[in-house]
Amino acid sequence: MKLSQRLIGWGLVAVGGISLFVGLSPLFPIGLEAFLLGSVFFAAGAWVLAGKELRDVVRRALRAAREVRQSTRRAAPRVAGTIELLDRLLPVRILKLAREMHGILTVAQVAMELNVPLDQAQAGLDECVRAGNALPDYDIARGHALYRFPEFSGPDRDLLSN
Repeated sequence: MKLSQRLIGWGLVAVGGISLFVGLSPLFPIGLEAFLLGSVFFAAGAWVLAGKELRDVVRRALRAAREVRQSTRRAAPRVAGTIELLDRLLPVRILKLAREMHGILTVAQVAMELNVPLDQAQAGLDECVRAGNALPDYDIARGHALYRFPEFSGPDRDLLSN
């Protein structure tokens, strides 16, 4: 490191230290401004004194952090434990099946009738629940989950089929 760089670095650290002292001292009325300015000068002096190698390491770390942040923004937000739908029209196909089955479906029925894997059938039914088309229920006698589609069951069903 050149002598001029050392002098500039130590000068910035000294000015930053004095400004920090002024900012923290109750004797001076410019506390916040002096504290912020002192922090900037101190950090700049430390940056100059750090040397080229350490500055390169910090730059690489900041670049890597930026890339990670950008890649996570591009990825679709997912809730832990959920399955992403492969067929975006699966909820619509499930609604058609619910109409045929008078408003009551199970995961197994959806998987068999629509020829989809069980996890995709579950994800499709969960999407119908999130959209407000279905209500999750549990059949205690048979011991499995049911999904009720009120739109396609009950006395109003006959009006909808016409």
